[in-house]
Amino acid sequence: MKRIILTLCMTMIACITAFAQKALFDKYSETDGVSTVYISRNMMRMMGNVKAGNKDISKIASRLDYLQILSCERPSLIPSIKKSAQSIFNQQKYSIVMQVNEGSEHTTIYERHYPNGKNEFALLAIERNEITIINLLGNISLQDIQGIAGGK
Repeated sequence: MKRIILTLCMTMIACITAFAQKALFDKYSETDGVSTVYISRNMMRMMGNVKAGNKDISKIASRLDYLQILSCERPSLIPSIKKSAQSIFNQQKYSIVMQVNEGSEHTTIYERHYPNGKNEFALLAIERNEITIINLLGNISLQDIQGIAGGK
C-alpha cells in the first residue's frame, strides 16, 4: 500500500512540474513575435525521420513524451521570457549540465530527473535579438542529447 501511495505521489509531482513548463509556453503562445511548437509522442511516431533544424532526432523520437519549442525575435519580450524560464528552472530544481557564453550568445542546457526514470532537458539559447527554449521529456539520457548535438 505504501508503495502505491508513494508511486502516486511521485507521478503527481512529475505532472505538476510538467504543468509549470506548459504554463510558460502557454503564457507566450498567443503573443505577437513569439512562435511556439508542441509535438506529441503520437505525432513523432507518425513522422518517421524527425529533424530539429539540421539534427536528426529520429533515434530518440520514439522515446520522447513531447518536444516543445518557443522562439521569440522581439527584443522587448526577451528579458521577460528569460526571467520566467529561469524562475521555473530554479523553482523546479533543474541542474545545469552545460553553459556556453560566446560573445552576445548564451546557451544553457538544464536537466531534471523524474522518479519514473524519465528525464527532462531544456535548452535556453539567448542571442542579442532572439531567445529560444527547447524542452524535451522522455526516456532519454544526456548521452542521447550529446549524440544529437554531435550529429552522431
